[in-house]
Amino acid sequence: MAMNKRHMVTLKRSCSCSMPGVWRAVAHNEGAAVIFHSPKACGHVAREMELGGQYSALARTLKLEHAYRAPLVTSNLTDDHSIFGGAEQLRGCIDFTMQTYKPAYVLLAASCLAGVIGDDVEAVAEEAEAFWKVPVMSVPCSGFLDGEYGAGFYFAAQRLIDRSMRPQATEPDTVVLLGDRRGPGGAEEAELQELLSVFGLRIVGHFPNYSSLEEIRMLPAASFCIPLGGHTQPEYSMGRLASYLEEKFGIPYLQQEYPSGWEGTKAWLTALGKALGREEKTAAAIAKQSRRVAEASAALLPWTQGRSAVLGIGRPLTHFQPQWVLEVLALAQMKLEGIILFAGLTPEQHQELRKALEGVGAPIVDEEAGKTLLTEEAVLLSTHEVEEMGLRQLQLPVLTPVGVGGLLEVLTKLGRLLKRSPYRGGVVYGW
Repeated sequence: MAMNKRHMVTLKRSCSCSMPGVWRAVAHNEGAAVIFHSPKACGHVAREMELGGQYSALARTLKLEHAYRAPLVTSNLTDDHSIFGGAEQLRGCIDFTMQTYKPAYVLLAASCLAGVIGDDVEAVAEEAEAFWKVPVMSVPCSGFLDGEYGAGFYFAAQRLIDRSMRPQATEPDTVVLLGDRRGPGGAEEAELQELLSVFGLRIVGHFPNYSSLEEIRMLPAASFCIPLGGHTQPEYSMGRLASYLEEKFGIPYLQQEYPSGWEGTKAWLTALGKALGREEKTAAAIAKQSRRVAEASAALLPWTQGRSAVLGIGRPLTHFQPQWVLEVLALAQMKLEGIILFAGLTPEQHQELRKALEGVGAPIVDEEAGKTLLTEEAVLLSTHEVEEMGLRQLQLPVLTPVGVGGLLEVLTKLGRLLKRSPYRGGVVYGW
């Protein structure tokens, strides 16, 4: 067995850069501008990451709902600046950004090079703000040196809270979402609004991204806050950001794991009803979603019932929770022939996954032994695409699907895959 793309996450903590997190925090915001105090290549890395995501979405005919509105500018540090300092270079870059783009505010993200040479980015930001009369906010991270992607995103949001928000009169039954799940108009927002509607709530904002400066200023009027989950490092989670907002403006937030899978969605709805003091609506909310699950799964049973499936896992528990995938197979009434743990995982991660999967009732094997499970009759649900010709594969999404809608989307794609001839094979992407 060979992987088509061996993108393994084997560390308990990823080795990402904080700067793309700063840009992603405001990339879709009207009036924002982001400056990387870095070599030019750092800007190209961020650009290529985003292009890859856009190409992937277009290849799967996914609609790109939102344009990138925040220009990304680099100060273009060179070898000379690593010796003599780059503060003056940064001043010139800020002046260029102000004159060219006329932003409503600027976020500065320092690179590891800027951190090593000791440029006082905060002082340059204060100086520029005093001159241009426009908020210039320095994010307290330095590339790979500290904090990683999650810290860049978190501290960019925290800067906007501190500098832009003031107490507002509360608007009843309004919710602000914290984090990035493709923004307003996307499938994730639609699913969340579906879950919130029974409780009489409506979404009024996405923070920190997908908000203009004026919208950000009005967000403290929201009566409730919901952090969007994912596998962000706990110290820079959206739950921590929600706690910070509550401390500053008294906005309560939902302290519950993200609504992933059917059991996770039921637990989320139960926690939401309790947090709002509207427990009487919880049963109706769960019953409504239960009908969606039953109707969708029943429609696919002629294609899925009794069919063979294999689960392939190449991510540790910190980046992949298998429970929702097992729920998909149970709803489809498929037979799980075995679980393959790919070779890129460390022995410790293998052990953690085996412990988490105890009682599943299917053999758990390593990559080499798993070859015997990959037959023409079986479908592989996998975190990674493999190169086996003629094999029908459903590549699982990196981010856990949202609520019942996300679960049913994956279930529908599984049914589509099973309608194919076993000799045709091919890959269906679960996002």
